[in-house]
Amino acid sequence: MKIFRKIASYRLNHRSLSLQTKLIILYIVIIMVPVIAFTLYYTEQISNSAIRDATKKQEYLLELEKINIMNHIETMRRTAQIVISDRDFLDFIKKNHDSNTTDLLYFKSNVYSNIIKLQFNNPNINDIRIYTANPNIKEMWPVIFDESRINNKPWFEEVMNRNGIELWWFDNDNVDILNRSLNISDAKISVLRELEYPKGEHLAIIEISMLQENFFPKMFSNVNENESAIVVFDQNLKLVHNPFNPFIQENNLNINELREKFVGTDNQLTSSFQFMNNEKRFLAVSTYMDELNSYMLSITSLESIYSETAKTRNLVLSGIILLVIILSIITYKLISYLLKNMYLLIDSMKKVEKGNFEVDVTVDERSEFGELANHFRNMLGKINSLIADAVNKQAITKEAELRSLKTQIDAHFLYNTLENIKMMSEIEGNYEVSDAVTSLGDIMRYNLKWKNDFVSLSEELSHIQNYVDIMNLRLDNRLTLTLTIPQELKEHEVLKMSLQPIVENSIKHGISPIIYNKQGIIDIRASVEMKNIYIEITDNGIGMTQEEVAELHEKISLSSSRTEESENGSGIGLRNVHERIKIHYGNEYGMSIQSVKGQHTKVMIKIPC
Repeated sequence: MKIFRKIASYRLNHRSLSLQTKLIILYIVIIMVPVIAFTLYYTEQISNSAIRDATKKQEYLLELEKINIMNHIETMRRTAQIVISDRDFLDFIKKNHDSNTTDLLYFKSNVYSNIIKLQFNNPNINDIRIYTANPNIKEMWPVIFDESRINNKPWFEEVMNRNGIELWWFDNDNVDILNRSLNISDAKISVLRELEYPKGEHLAIIEISMLQENFFPKMFSNVNENESAIVVFDQNLKLVHNPFNPFIQENNLNINELREKFVGTDNQLTSSFQFMNNEKRFLAVSTYMDELNSYMLSITSLESIYSETAKTRNLVLSGIILLVIILSIITYKLISYLLKNMYLLIDSMKKVEKGNFEVDVTVDERSEFGELANHFRNMLGKINSLIADAVNKQAITKEAELRSLKTQIDAHFLYNTLENIKMMSEIEGNYEVSDAVTSLGDIMRYNLKWKNDFVSLSEELSHIQNYVDIMNLRLDNRLTLTLTIPQELKEHEVLKMSLQPIVENSIKHGISPIIYNKQGIIDIRASVEMKNIYIEITDNGIGMTQEEVAELHEKISLSSSRTEESENGSGIGLRNVHERIKIHYGNEYGMSIQSVKGQHTKVMIKIPC
């Protein structure tokens, strides 16, 4: 209810505004709405373009990082393959007895030194380690260790179950294989692989590791470290990132929410998404690294982009508002000058409204208002002329009414006369004339007693029976009226004189041409369907073709503006009935006609129950 009151109040206030104020409001709306819409659209396009550029930049950065990563992966794989391809090395750690001094010296000066050289030749490789399961082999740090040192490592069982297939592992533990504490910057990534020699016989596990800061050069780079960061979620969805990058700490990124955003994305494509963190908007571009079974993301802040967009938008809108205010003031003054004559004309109209028809309209300029003032002066002259004519016509009308009263016939005199004729007919034994006079009297009473537009259906049918009786007097009783009306509908109200014109039309146009060839029948039925009453009036007359039915439908459906054009045509009575039904009940009710040439015509009336 409050909303409706506000709307009604707004409409009332709107209507009470002056034309000058409405024009200013319209002027402001016409200018500001499109300009503001265009400004918002344009700044949105600028923002989207900047985000697209940022996305491409991050995708390019990730692509460069992936190239570096693939080079490091290839280096580590090649190093592992060189080690396990050395037959002397495999034979040494395969021995089932303790090595003598000669064997140890040869191994260290040749095979072992080759492994050390291999590591020195690849400065990015941090460790080359072999964990042997042979109890006869002594540990040679920092390359050969006993396998018992890694039995408790989380990756040990998985490496053993892979049957020689490599496993990439992110090692973020702060304790190394020698149980020494490590710095945060010593986090590594390793490729692990089981050695079987011969095939099917477990010999050792080889580990080639590289520091994460060497493996991910872009992640640990200091370039743009305050604006973006590269992070990796490993195979266990644990975060790997540069702990010294201030971007993550300063923005306090929620890693759990970030993880939920990208997990399950297509691992064959690079994807991007935006997210909110601490009421700040960020852009994340992610890519899947199949070799590492890990996701790499580049995260950058969008605050600068949105801040610049908002600054541009606010600046443009402020300029627009200021310009519209200046233009509105100028326009208001100009409209005030242009509408001065209109207000003079309004004052003159108010004087006429109070009854002063001798007002002199002083607007004489050659403009639309001057033309309106001229028409207003002519209208005042016409009104004064019409007032004089109306006074004269009223006097003439009163005189005509007096003359009409003198010649008016009293209805009671007419009824008494008909009653005397009826008695004379009965005395003479002419009962047919007596019955006709009785029917005529009932018809006249029914027509003259019009206190209400509605009568019961039984009263309307009784009137039709009287009409048919009189027609039978002229047609030698060749008309038959049959009624099939349910008892519960006889007292239902219908429009007075709504059925009789249809019956009259049926007799005149349908039955009269064939009345001397066969007995004329008029059948009236009533029924109820879907809360509507249907009254059908059917005659067995000459019927009509479909073209004639369509023409008759068009005539009875003529609008009031076209009624006078067809007053001399047929269908006037039917049209009057149709229009009365629509006026009283609504446009969904009315009359329809069906006919078969040479057989019958059916008129159906639909009214509400």
